[in-house]
Amino acid sequence: MRKILFSIIIFVTAIATAQVPRWIIHPSYDSIKMLGNGYYVVSKNNQFGMLDSSEKVVLPIQYDSISVFNSHHALLFSAGKCVGYVSDEGKVTDISEFRCEISGINRFSCGYLVIFNNSGYYYVNAETGERIGPLSFAAPFSENYAWVRVPNSLKHVLDGSSTYHVMSAKTGELVKLALGEYDSDDIDFISSCSNGKSIIVLKKRFYEYEYKTNSLIPLSTDGNPENKKSRVMALERPLNVSQRDDGYITYFKQGYMTFDYLMRLTGIAYYGQDPKHVEVAKDVIEKPQSSLTPRSYADTPLLGLVYDGTEILSAQFDKVSLLWGDQALVMQNGKYGLVGVDRNAKLSFSLNDNLNIGFEHKTVNTMLKATCPPYMDTKLMTISSTDDGYIINVDTRKENTNVETSVLTYACTLKIPEEIGLEPSPTSTEFVLNYDGLKFSPFKLNFNKWYINNYEVLLASHQISGSELIADIVVKNNAKNDGTNYFYDVDISASDSVACKFNKVNEGLYKATFSGWRGDLVYFTVGIQEDGCPQLVYPFPVKTRNTSQKDAGNTPKVIPKVRIKTPSAPVHKPASSTKKIMVIPK
Repeated sequence: MRKILFSIIIFVTAIATAQVPRWIIHPSYDSIKMLGNGYYVVSKNNQFGMLDSSEKVVLPIQYDSISVFNSHHALLFSAGKCVGYVSDEGKVTDISEFRCEISGINRFSCGYLVIFNNSGYYYVNAETGERIGPLSFAAPFSENYAWVRVPNSLKHVLDGSSTYHVMSAKTGELVKLALGEYDSDDIDFISSCSNGKSIIVLKKRFYEYEYKTNSLIPLSTDGNPENKKSRVMALERPLNVSQRDDGYITYFKQGYMTFDYLMRLTGIAYYGQDPKHVEVAKDVIEKPQSSLTPRSYADTPLLGLVYDGTEILSAQFDKVSLLWGDQALVMQNGKYGLVGVDRNAKLSFSLNDNLNIGFEHKTVNTMLKATCPPYMDTKLMTISSTDDGYIINVDTRKENTNVETSVLTYACTLKIPEEIGLEPSPTSTEFVLNYDGLKFSPFKLNFNKWYINNYEVLLASHQISGSELIADIVVKNNAKNDGTNYFYDVDISASDSVACKFNKVNEGLYKATFSGWRGDLVYFTVGIQEDGCPQLVYPFPVKTRNTSQKDAGNTPKVIPKVRIKTPSAPVHKPASSTKKIMVIPK
């Protein structure tokens, strides 16, 4: 008897996990700008608004522009005027009644915004909305100090006489400078604070003022003010501060000084010498290292997205830019959106409850399951297979969401592979999740496969009759009855030197006649072929001497071989019914 009933369990292999990419902002905007603090400026048709990280509207899309956040606030512009500002908590302050314009830079500095109108210059406190002014001029704060021109008379703020002073951002009051023999009326010019110092011109002489020590140090051409022979830097003409592309410039007898757009000293140049550059303290915002990178492909101009070295989204974006932490600005179908990755969540795919798969007959029906974070809406999910041998039965779709997970399941029909044996062998298949307009990279599931042999082949009897060997062969199908008839063909053959004839006597009984053999043994095989399944081949060696009936059960047992299909084998339609998998521990 040749009987093999295979069924095997091998645990937890058909499963794959991955990080969760999702839309922070869906691709429906002409531009998106990250402001920090979880806010984003978006635009449509040249109008701007603001969203938070949950895509909730913080500001409607109705402004001409919105500045970057500084001092926890961003400016709002409409019709060329600053009409207000918004905090990083979404609180909007309306200053349109001032009918003002912005002076200097379009942002807060040290918590104050400089504005001006027909009444003069003002500082607006970002937190309280309080105004300080009017002033003849107000410079932006730098390192908590700002130089201002205080009018000598409130009657003529903008066109009357005024005096230079320094104001503190901490108190909002004027700072008393230690000017020695000079007083505030003697100041011809004062620069913004940089590295704790300002340049002051007192009666046409240049000095450096250090705020920490209240020191007034004269500037000289050789950098040594104690040397009486050194020439003190002095104006050769009335003070003239001229604006240029990168800031401002002013001249003295021996050379010139340069300042940035905040009027902070950036360099000193003496005629006949190389300029001396001065480093300016900058507000440095460190960009977090991004775990996201774009991926290009040879066969498409579209881009995918890689997270920590693993592709998470396949080719689908026109552009990928502004990678920041776990966020990436992408363009899809001509519109911008923002994709983020949830580091603290994962989604997983499983097939056949994470068990390996034994095939019997033509197909196996098993369960495909996607387990996702609870905030992922299963109604926005679809799953497809990249392999024609794994068919997702869409009418079996089931959705289940609770506080912990969202689960989408399908019954999946697996066609029997072209190459399969009776022993478990490794294989894999891929499924693709589409969610909310994002096409995830294929999820690869690895598992073992084998063919479950439900057949028994028994050499019931054999005898020698003259020059012929006559054998009775019983073929049984021990598969569980699921109400389906599985038809199979039986083929009995011997080697080329042995002639073989066989016929079916009744259901399960075959009679074979062999002739022309040589030696003491006749080798023949019984092949069983189910439609669409691999052929099972059972070899039988039969003795041609001592061939009494009692020898029938003494034939050595031989494990049947599986004849593998070739690629040219005909394609068969899958069986319409389901066959359960028989399992025993490995």
